[in-house]
Amino acid sequence: MAEPHAGERLTAAEIDEWKVQGRERRYGDGQVLMRQGDPAEHGLLLTAGRVKVVASSEDGHDVVLAYREPGEIFGELAVLDGGTHSATVYAIGPVEVWAMSPEGFLSYLQQQPRVSVALLLVMIRRLRQADTHRLRYRAQTVVQRVAERLLHLADQCGVQTREGIRLEMRLTYPELAAAVAASRESAVKAVASLRSAGALATGRDRRFVITEPDLLRRIASHGLTDPSVSG
Repeated sequence: MAEPHAGERLTAAEIDEWKVQGRERRYGDGQVLMRQGDPAEHGLLLTAGRVKVVASSEDGHDVVLAYREPGEIFGELAVLDGGTHSATVYAIGPVEVWAMSPEGFLSYLQQQPRVSVALLLVMIRRLRQADTHRLRYRAQTVVQRVAERLLHLADQCGVQTREGIRLEMRLTYPELAAAVAASRESAVKAVASLRSAGALATGRDRRFVITEPDLLRRIASHGLTDPSVSG
């Protein structure tokens, strides 16, 4: 899933208008902003900090779907269709959001047609990407899927350092395995293979560092010949 386009985030003027109709809320690290399965009570605009969007699968595994940055709206689907939230949103560090009721959100969209179009484009892009991922996963090895996932996270939360691109977020093996539809053991083996290939390292703080981004991209596209992680 690619990083959101600049036009998909709200402008300063659109944020100011949202604040006129919304209410400020603050959350600490790890707190839940909205929970999967709960009815939609508000749409949220992230104005400071970063959040993690996590969905629980039928087998009980948590899958990190995305990270959201300031200027992005979330919870909008459930607000628009009157359903329940499809994922749980967690604060990463201190977070500031502005909550808007479903009625207020619909009124806001009527007043801000550009935002309505931007949200529509976001939904279309995410659906296309989900379809593409499902088709590609059938043909990819675990190593390829792990490499692709790490590249995606680098786009969202990577910081360039002397050692390479360091992921700001800690990613556990269960989270990684769930995200690439693999067992924890297979994910561990895939990471070990990427380390051996020289594409990946782990820092002292246990965060992943992509040491050779071009190599990791080639592996994501063409894979490795290690049969022990080809499942």
